[in-house]
Formats: sequence, structure tokens, C-alpha cells
Amino acid sequence: MSDILNLRYGSGSLALSKSSTLAAVHSGPLFQPAAENQIASRSGSYQIRNRSDLGNIKTLGAGTRRDSKSLESTIDRLSRPAEITNVYHSSPDMVPFVPTGTVYLEFHKMADEQTRNDLITRHHLKLVRREFDGGLTLHVDDHRRDAVEVCAALQQEPSIRIAEPDLSTEGEVKGFAVPNDALMDHEWYLENTGRNGGDASDLKAGADARVIAAWRLLQGFGSPDVVIGIIDDGFDLSHPDLADRSVHPWDFTRNAANVAPEPNLTSPQLGNWHGTACAGIAIGATGTGKIVGAAPGCSWIPVRWSSLEPIEIAKWFDYMHERGASIVSCSWGARATNYPLSTRVAKAISRFATEGREGKGSIIVFAAGNEGRDVNDPAHDSVNGFAIHPDVIAVGASDSLDEHASYSNTGKEIWICAPSSSDSGRGVTTADVTGEFIDSIGATRPLGYVPGDYNEHFGKTSSSCPLVAGICGLVLSANPGLTAAECREILKQTARRIGDPGSYDADDHSRLFGYGCVHAEAAVAEAKARLLQA
Repeated sequence: MSDILNLRYGSGSLALSKSSTLAAVHSGPLFQPAAENQIASRSGSYQIRNRSDLGNIKTLGAGTRRDSKSLESTIDRLSRPAEITNVYHSSPDMVPFVPTGTVYLEFHKMADEQTRNDLITRHHLKLVRREFDGGLTLHVDDHRRDAVEVCAALQQEPSIRIAEPDLSTEGEVKGFAVPNDALMDHEWYLENTGRNGGDASDLKAGADARVIAAWRLLQGFGSPDVVIGIIDDGFDLSHPDLADRSVHPWDFTRNAANVAPEPNLTSPQLGNWHGTACAGIAIGATGTGKIVGAAPGCSWIPVRWSSLEPIEIAKWFDYMHERGASIVSCSWGARATNYPLSTRVAKAISRFATEGREGKGSIIVFAAGNEGRDVNDPAHDSVNGFAIHPDVIAVGASDSLDEHASYSNTGKEIWICAPSSSDSGRGVTTADVTGEFIDSIGATRPLGYVPGDYNEHFGKTSSSCPLVAGICGLVLSANPGLTAAECREILKQTARRIGDPGSYDADDHSRLFGYGCVHAEAAVAEAKARLLQA
């Protein structure tokens, strides 16, 4: 059978594609957990996880990390008394449509009673009720076919005027709208259409983090109760995309609340521009500037760092802990290739990761680094102590073509990757420091990496890290009760496998990509599903 079924539907037509990664379970005589157990026990290596709840129907996602079989063959092996059925999609937005088991049927007037009865029997239909308009509602009692498949066959019958499956799908309130900030179409890493900014070069449709899809599912942009901390070199809090939403800013160099970046008077490119760019990617606001971050509805704490010494580093994480940060994004590391963490620093990170958020733990995200080396290879003096800390989410980089970014560090500790720049792909569009300064020779120069308030050429793991931090903000907004460990596991379970399948080991881990590319929509869906189960 074709994977796409074309039906006459209403006054037009509807093409439904059968999902290869979702199934649906109806509650009823057999309680849902028993049906879920059937799928788990009969589907080999499929990883079963809840995707959405449609009244008395629950959609289940089956990850096919080590098994390339289609889910259709798995469903075919399951007993229909468990009320397990296929899931369909009507468009690339991948919103689920689930056949409820009933169909609406109208015969042509010329069909006699015997013809009608024979057809109902032949297609294993049972009368539920007669409708006021002369139509019939019938239940499909066929263990081999669902209501969509039955209606596709019924529409070929000459005596049938109308045969439509009853489909359940997700609704949404229309108060939500995707932002239309001026440069948002350039932010391909949020949603890659293959032609962002009107240009198709160096883009592959779908090579993104599914952030816009996550907003739609969440019906929002994150909760202000979720606080994303960013530790970096300085922040332009007057930037239109960063202003008026930060809490508890602190500069550990100045010992003051002023976290403004400082220019380098002799080498303008070496000014403190980095933190502003990272903040734009994580939490850039909607409707006030030109870009939008992954979690524009979340609050944030900007912390300007000081020297990279153990006592200072511990202070940064203790400060985030004391001020209630839910997540901390760190797009930095030691310049030395061999940098194991001191006990003081390792304990400060662990303390925050386990005791933050009133004992649920705070999420710590670190950039894996950009030297194209293994983050944990002591034999070759290559140790990134931050990235290999067991409580840290170490983030690598993929690019706008869904390929490994050549600069991105690798290793068994890489947890996940996220879209960023590459030599052959697009750069990342984000906020840049506003204003001007006078350099050492008296010339007036723009603050920031480039003239203007936005930079379209940011990137590397410095960009992929705050993108993941922002997505964690959406996940916690969907389910504030998650522990840090559960959020980390959700990123792993829902990651989108990219690159050469041979790069993944028996545990579904790749030294290049971690467990895959971060998938914001799937992660938010899983967080919501766990909330429903709680």
C-alpha cells in the first residue's frame, strides 16, 4: 500500500501520509499502559515515548535508532484488541491525525438495501447511528485496516457517495503567532526552509533545531519563571533584543551590576562582544528588535566573568545557584588544550547541577570547543575539563547542511549537537553590541563585531551552546517539574540523528554528534507528555 492515501474529503481532497515513527493507542477496554507494553515488547529496539494526548487517544513515538524497520510492520504484529492504530500527517508540519475508528458514510440514492448491506458486511463495518441528514456513522471492525484505509477503499465503490474517516488532531488557540521580526527569516537554525532570506545556497531544508515548531507546540516562547543564566565577557543591556528582561546582572571583574562590554582600543575585533551575541541566540526578544532567540519568553541572568581561576569560577556558579538560575549557558573554556578541572570547580558545578531549582537541579550547558580535537584524550594532552564534567551537557556543532562542523570538538562526552556555522554553510544571525567608541588613534569605530546592531556571521560552538540552553528553557517551560537529569535525558531521547549512520555506536552515540542534533519540538512534546503522566 502506498504511504500516501488521497481521499475525497469535505468539499475538496486530503492527502494523508502514514507516519513511520508514530502510533496511536485508544483507551477503552484495554487500558493504555497495557497497549504501550505490547508495542515495547513486540517492536524490537524501538524506544517508545508519549508524543501527545488527544482526549482518549495517546500518540506514541517510536525512535528507530538501531532498527530501520517501518513502524507499520510493528503495528501489523500487534493485536487490535489493544486499539492500536496508525497516525497520519496532512502536511510537512507533522501534526498528527489519528483515525478514531468511525467513518461517516453516504450512499448514492440508486444503491438498494441489499447492495448497502453487502458493502457494510464486506468492509467489516458496524452501525453506530443514523444521522439526521441521512448519513451513517459506522465503526470499523477490521483488524487489518484502519478507518483511513477503509475509506480509501470505500471511495472506490460505485454505490458510495461519501466515505470519510473521523480524524482526531491537535487544536490551538489563535492568540499565538510566530514572530515576524525583520531578520528572523535569516535565522535558519530555528527553522530551515531551504531558502531562508530568499537564498538557497548552503542550506538544506530541515537542517535546523525545530525551534519554531516547538513554539507552536508550546503555544508560547517560554516562561518568565524559567531563568537562563549566561556567563560571558559582557552584555549590551541596552540592545533592543536584550533590554528590560534581565534579572540580577553581576560583573565579577567590576564587582558591580554593570555588565557592559569593554572595547579593545587597539584591536577592535577583540572587544567584549561575545556575550551579547550568545544572549541573542538564547533569549533574544520578540517584537522589540530584529532577531528572536530560542526562548524569548524566559528571563535571564547576565554574569560577566573575571579571570579563569578556581575560586572565581566557583563564585560564578554559586551566584547562579543563589539567584535561582534554571539553566546556565557557557560558551567558553580554557585556552590550554590540557585543562582538567580542579576539585573546587568540579564540586561547584556538581553542587549547582544537583541542588539548584530547590533540589531538582539546574542545567549546565557548555560549548564543546572549536579546535577539532577530542575533548578527553589525556595521552595527547587534550582535556576539556568543563565539557567532560558528568553533570554538564557538552554541545557540539552541526551546520546548515546537517553535517558535522569541521571545527567542532569530538569525543564520547559530547552529549548533543546544534546547528551553527561551518566553512561551507551559513553563519548565525544574532544581536551585536550597539553604539560607538573612540579607539587608540582617535578614530570613531562601531562597538561590536560589525557595524550595526546585528551580526550575521556569528557561529561555532559558541552559538550552538546558547541555542541548546534556550531549548532547555522551552522544555522546562513545558514541564517545570523536570529534574536536570530528566531534561538532559529528554534531549538525548529526542535528538535527531544526522550524519553517517556508521558514526553512531551500539549505544546510539556518535563522537561527532553526540546523540544527534537537538530537536526542540520533540523535546517539548516529551516534556508535556511526562507532565500528563505525572
